[in-house]
Amino acid sequence: MIEKDRVDFSHPANRAILAYLGDAVRLQRSVSVMKGRASCPPGKVKDPYLTLGADPELLGRLWDDLGRILPVDCRWVVFGTPVLVHPASGVIFAFGGGTHTYAFSLPQRERASALAAGAVTVHQYPAYPELNTAASVLDLSVIGEEWVFGGWHTGEEEWCYAAFSHARELAAS
Repeated sequence: MIEKDRVDFSHPANRAILAYLGDAVRLQRSVSVMKGRASCPPGKVKDPYLTLGADPELLGRLWDDLGRILPVDCRWVVFGTPVLVHPASGVIFAFGGGTHTYAFSLPQRERASALAAGAVTVHQYPAYPELNTAASVLDLSVIGEEWVFGGWHTGEEEWCYAAFSHARELAAS
């Protein structure tokens, strides 16, 4: 059985996140074994917690801790990056990568709450010379003003559910 692609590559809400995740320069630096594949379920990845270029603890946080509160399984892999995508709308509402970096696409009220709780929209990645990786900065505003970084903050379960609900509302868009 061939599993249907969960991500809607034509949905306007995905345009900027897909451009970021699929950026050729970013993919060249990626250590994910699936970076060359646009989209697949986690079950198609051998040892996803160890081979997607994200820290296993981060994947545990994004897919297990936060994903567990959702009414359906939203785990997916896009350009080798672990994401949460709404199965009805095909809209990506969270992604993770690197050591401990994950972000949510939040409605305005929850975004304001997240920022008040200490969430940020800019992350500075350190250099890893042993991996031939230069320092870099990700300003989420290039993906969209609705995006904020998580950081094991109190309330992230509610933020994740709000992101899921907002992505569901976009199904009709």
